[in-house]
Amino acid sequence: MLRALMFGLACSLFCLAAQAEGPVKTDEPYARLPLQFGLCDGPSWTGKSLFIPDVKAGILYDYDPVSGMLTKITENVRISGTCYRHGRLYASDNGNARISLLDGHDLTTLAVVDTAEKPVNKPNDLVVDAQGGVYVTLTKPNQVVYVTREGKVSVAVDGLPTPNGLTLSPDEKTLYVASYLPKEIWAYDVTAPGQTANGRKFAFMDDGKDPGADGMTIDADGNVYCAGAKAVWIWNPKGELLGKIETPARPINCKFGDADLKTLYITCFDGLYRQRMTVSGLAPGRDH
Repeated sequence: MLRALMFGLACSLFCLAAQAEGPVKTDEPYARLPLQFGLCDGPSWTGKSLFIPDVKAGILYDYDPVSGMLTKITENVRISGTCYRHGRLYASDNGNARISLLDGHDLTTLAVVDTAEKPVNKPNDLVVDAQGGVYVTLTKPNQVVYVTREGKVSVAVDGLPTPNGLTLSPDEKTLYVASYLPKEIWAYDVTAPGQTANGRKFAFMDDGKDPGADGMTIDADGNVYCAGAKAVWIWNPKGELLGKIETPARPINCKFGDADLKTLYITCFDGLYRQRMTVSGLAPGRDH
């Protein structure tokens, strides 16, 4: 009986310790990688390497964390966000107001979101769902649009001020969108591909006057990550703050990577950082 009680107590203490452990691996602090960028933005993990757009230099890179090699894939293109899924790279081709697909070293057009000579509807960030459809933020029109795998465009969210980063929950039943200037995170029920309802405020970044709800990602437990003015914020699915990853320079975006998917790569104004985590991201090709 005593042995059983002691075993039960040990199990309870272990569970409490596991619950108390945050998603950040605090005994392995973040590190800045020795890579040079003009301004790196929304990355994505392929299962072997990390695609990184340099939005300022107009270059798309492929980074191999094992060898440390940074390879130029294409240039003369202003990409603000990428998402790797269904075995291909989707790119938010901000400069050409289109959603593109990478074919070798070339970008092909999935959909054009503004045909004007001086487009206003420039895509900012994107996330791809299981059907191959793409949710895209259009910051100036205050919209999130949905692009089907055939290239048809419709409005998924309307009237949200300055939408920026976005991500999908692991079950894809919830779409999270960062509202840049109010520094709010909003959650929407996904009722069908490209259709949302029940928009509600999920979280607020109360960290001063500097603007900040930027790029987003999610982990396998459904914890939500967003780059703020001075740190990457982390909330659980209930909207409770789990912690922050403070960065020396302003963070822009973040995605999980490496073989065990337990490294969070963070793009910042001064370069690329990596932070080891206690939780993993979604499986390769599912990294929202």
